[in-house]
Amino acid sequence: MFVDNKLASNGEAEKNRMNELTLTGARLVLPDETYRGTIHIVDGWIDDISTGRSAIRSALDLEGGYLTPGLIDLHTDNLEKHALPRPGVIWDRLAAVAAHDGLVTAAGITTVFDSLCIGSTTRDPSRKDDRAQLPPVLVAGIRQARDLGLLRADHFLHLRCEVTDEEVVSNFELFAEEPLLKLVSVMDHAPGHRQSPELGRFRQTQIKQYGWSEEDADRRIIDWIEASRTIGPKNQQKIIALAHGRQLTVASHDDETAEHVRDAHDAGVLISEFPTTRNAAEAAHLLGVRVLMGAPNVVRGISHSGNISARELAATGHLDILASDYVPASLMHAAFQLTRDPIGMNLSEAISTVTSAPAAAIGLADRGTIKIGARADLCHAIEIADTPIVRRVWNSGRQVF
Repeated sequence: MFVDNKLASNGEAEKNRMNELTLTGARLVLPDETYRGTIHIVDGWIDDISTGRSAIRSALDLEGGYLTPGLIDLHTDNLEKHALPRPGVIWDRLAAVAAHDGLVTAAGITTVFDSLCIGSTTRDPSRKDDRAQLPPVLVAGIRQARDLGLLRADHFLHLRCEVTDEEVVSNFELFAEEPLLKLVSVMDHAPGHRQSPELGRFRQTQIKQYGWSEEDADRRIIDWIEASRTIGPKNQQKIIALAHGRQLTVASHDDETAEHVRDAHDAGVLISEFPTTRNAAEAAHLLGVRVLMGAPNVVRGISHSGNISARELAATGHLDILASDYVPASLMHAAFQLTRDPIGMNLSEAISTVTSAPAAAIGLADRGTIKIGARADLCHAIEIADTPIVRRVWNSGRQVF
């Protein structure tokens, strides 16, 4: 077959140009500094970084704003909200995953750990816990969306295991070999400690939420506290052992005391999610356990459940990682909040809480920072009325928003 070498070489050159991208005209947020500069990307990886504006004609001029690494979210309930928009309403799995993916990508998140609950906190056997039915449905939905090429962000699994549930271990074992699984957290939502230290307040909330009688509430609270004392520690030990057997990162949840943190650390926990007190956060840092807090807590200035303010922990140097928790757009917003008084982090340090710090905690060495040789996961944001607004997002050099 006759081949025109000139056409072939031109075609190859065009292909090479398609695999290259130059971004210029924004302030680059690097690990230790920020400056106005240019990034050159080849085949989805950062190939060169330089100061100043590029003179290359094909360069994309971002016309100001900031260029940060793509955000990494270790904990978000956003997928569950799309899958269960109302009590008793379970949405189409593919539609839920696609909608969730679009929302997190628009928030600048290029790597997301979809947090799904294993085990139930509903202590009423007469009520069906729809949330507990979601994991197999949504894991299948993520796989389906990925296989169909619908996902713009990278999706991994974070399984949140409620250790007071008698069936939590057997339910976890169904997903223990799932390749998407990268993070496991162990939770104990029994009243009287951690998230709900005030029994009277908890009791009234349960009566109002579930319509229980006072007698039913008292009986179920006693049962729940007993489960926390007896089966909770055994289930936690089994789940951590299974996770470590697969070399998965394990997090504790709602640590309230230094003893909670020490016990978790001794069991091999590397992340303390949402410690509820300053004492717990301080203990975590002394032991080398990373402290993860909710970005909405930073944006609002307070915890929605009355626990320690994430801003307070940031001000005292006891905050390492932010997760979006229940508002994907809060990640970038919270990072910028950390640069303001009275916290006053520099922008590189603040952005690290939503990029390089979560990447390091979970062992993702190829992303989370702007440096030569890193994945070109990038986010372009501008500030309007002191609020960062995401304008463009790239995953491995491909623009996805």
